[in-house]
Parts: sequence; C-alpha cells; structure tokens
Amino acid sequence: MYKVYLFFKRFFITMISYKTALILGIISGFAGLLQFTFMGDFLSDGNSFPALQKYGGNLLSYLIIGTAFTSFVGVSLSSFQGTIRSEQQMGTLEYLLISNTRLELILLYSGVMNFVQAFLNVAILLTVVVFIFDIPLGINLPGALIAMFLTITSLSGIGLMSAGIIIITKIGDPITWVFTTLTGLLSGVLFPVEYLPPWLQTVSAILPTTHALHALRLTLIQNAGMAEIMPQITLLAVMTLITVPLGFIIVRIGFNQARKVGSLAQY
Repeated sequence: MYKVYLFFKRFFITMISYKTALILGIISGFAGLLQFTFMGDFLSDGNSFPALQKYGGNLLSYLIIGTAFTSFVGVSLSSFQGTIRSEQQMGTLEYLLISNTRLELILLYSGVMNFVQAFLNVAILLTVVVFIFDIPLGINLPGALIAMFLTITSLSGIGLMSAGIIIITKIGDPITWVFTTLTGLLSGVLFPVEYLPPWLQTVSAILPTTHALHALRLTLIQNAGMAEIMPQITLLAVMTLITVPLGFIIVRIGFNQARKVGSLAQY
C-alpha cells in the first residue's frame, strides 16, 4: 500500500507541476457542459431547425461539415507544437537543429505531412458518409478549396505561436486551448451561433473559425459562389497575413529563450 501511495504522490506532484495544463483542463470541463447546454436548446426546436435554412436545412450535413472542420482546426493548431513535443520526447530536437535545418523549416515540413493526412481523411469521410446517408450537397469546389486553404493558413499562424510557447512551457499551451475550446463552443460546430447569448455571439464574430466554417458550409452545401463568401475570404486572408509572420516571430523567441536557459531538448 505504501508503494501505491508513492505512485499517487508522484501523479499528484506531476499534475500540480504543470499548473497551466491543470487549470485549462478544469475549465475545459465547464466549457463542455456549456456546449451541450446550447446544443440542447438547439435540438429542442424540433424537426424544422429554422436556423439551418441558410445551409439548406439538413441537420446531418450541418453536423458532418462541422465535425470535419474541427479536424482541420486541430491539425492547424496542434501540428507544429506536436512536432516540437515529439522531438523533445525522443531527444532528437537538437540533432535536427545541428543538421543545418532551420527550426521554422522543420515545423513547416512536418506540418505539410499532417495537413495532407487530415485532408485525405476528411475527403474519404465525406465521400463515404454522403453515399451512405444520401446527404444533399451542392459543392462549389474552387470556393471550398480556397476557404479551406485560408482556414489552414490563418490557423497555422496561431499554431506556430503555440509551438513557440510549448518550447518553453513543455506542457500546457493556453493559445491552442483557447482557440480549440472557443471553436467548439462558439463557432457553430454543433449548433448555430444564433443560440448563443448576445454577448457570446459578439465573441463568436471575432473568431476566424466562425467565418471559416460559415464559408465552408455555404460552398459545400449551398454551392455558394465567391461573391457570397468574399467577406469571409477577405477576413481569413487578413488573418493569415497577421498570424503567420507573428507565429514565426514567437517561435524564434521561444527557441532563443529555451536555448538561453538550456532547456531546449527537455520535456
């Protein structure tokens, strides 16, 4: 029993050692409860779902596009920091860096592979689900690809910021947590944003994921043209121009700080 106590003690000490991760985990639980509360209000509307009429009124297509979208959000936000953490765990980060390959290029090359994998997974998922459940889709493929590309690039900048932070904190990245939590709760993934309280609708309008998901649903379900999604495309392009350079700057700052204190390869 004493050994059991020691294992519990080790677990507790490890848990409180990463205070950021601990706090974010607790808050995530409350955010999940809120998400299901809003979804319950949405489903209580019955079979008509008036808030879905702008997307064709089909609940299944609405939810499938939202679910597929979250996979791109997850890859965009976590791919770069996942690369850092993986190399730190294996103890190979320093070896990569002395191979005359810049850290920024290591992140980009690893990220491209993750994006390709996510794209293939989503494409297969949508194809299978559409044929099995006979979901009506009206696809504007060029518009959807442009919206998807700008979604990935704008969120990748935020993912780079996360990588810069994780180099220092090792565990517990507030940037990824904030955007992942807010996307699931406020961006209309599982229920329309109209079911949010007015003040949360204001927060939702600020998130790039809200506009990206709206553009993707219009182009994949309603065959919307470029003119209809131009406001969302413009916003995502501006976000890309801001977040990507800022992300590389934060990666470099985190890298230099970790190298300065000698914790670059630690996990």
